[in-house]
Amino acid sequence: MKPARRLAVLAALTVAAVGAFAQEPQAPTGKWRSAERATYTNPALTGAELYLDIEVTKDGSFRGAWGQYFCTAYPGAYGISVHSCTRLGSNRVSGRFAPGGQGTIDLDKLGRSGFLWTASAGELAIDLPKNWQGDDAILYRGRLTRDGNTKPATRSGPTRDEGPLLSANALYREFEKDSGAALKRHAGKTLVLEGRRGALVPLSGGGVAVHIPDGATNRALVLVFQDRKQVDGIKEGAQFRFTCTVVHFDYQYVYMENCAITRE
Repeated sequence: MKPARRLAVLAALTVAAVGAFAQEPQAPTGKWRSAERATYTNPALTGAELYLDIEVTKDGSFRGAWGQYFCTAYPGAYGISVHSCTRLGSNRVSGRFAPGGQGTIDLDKLGRSGFLWTASAGELAIDLPKNWQGDDAILYRGRLTRDGNTKPATRSGPTRDEGPLLSANALYREFEKDSGAALKRHAGKTLVLEGRRGALVPLSGGGVAVHIPDGATNRALVLVFQDRKQVDGIKEGAQFRFTCTVVHFDYQYVYMENCAITRE
């Protein structure tokens, strides 16, 4: 895909989905708060999680506090290190949720950034660009609930899915564990995978982007189909097989192009 079209696709993924395929989510009004404590087995998340305690008004604007997590590691089962994290510090935060899953955030002492958001099953997920603070992946995601009792999702094991682990989910977890190594292994390659259909986002060029979820992550893979008719009849949540070329891993999802449905 040409760079201009790729940029158009990425832009479409950050703008409200319109038409028959999707309905724009509205701003998540009310009180939202991250967990005071969290436990991870993926060490990359110990510097990535952002603590937020915010109040969102009807127009989507919000104010509140943000903080970091202080983490200590200890040996866990099967030799896997467990990182126990506790909220540390409190600074002012403000911003705005826009309908359709995008917004802006201003973190006192750090700066301003755009973000993508989703709200489902009582959880609000906020994802900043991974490199918004430069090359270091620092504070690029927040997970919030109404009361702050739910811990941010732990990204470690197959127990977050029921039934056998599908190949699309296995690919996402490989990138999540070590995106650099996974890119060297898969970038530019065409793979045949199986996953469950998530959201559909129409693209201005006539194609469609299909999201593949993984546990609490609604957008683990993004598949770009040139012809939206290929995905007709595949209902949300349905398992299907597809062929795609791996392009990159950014904004915490695997981006794939030249996709086609593989029929049995």
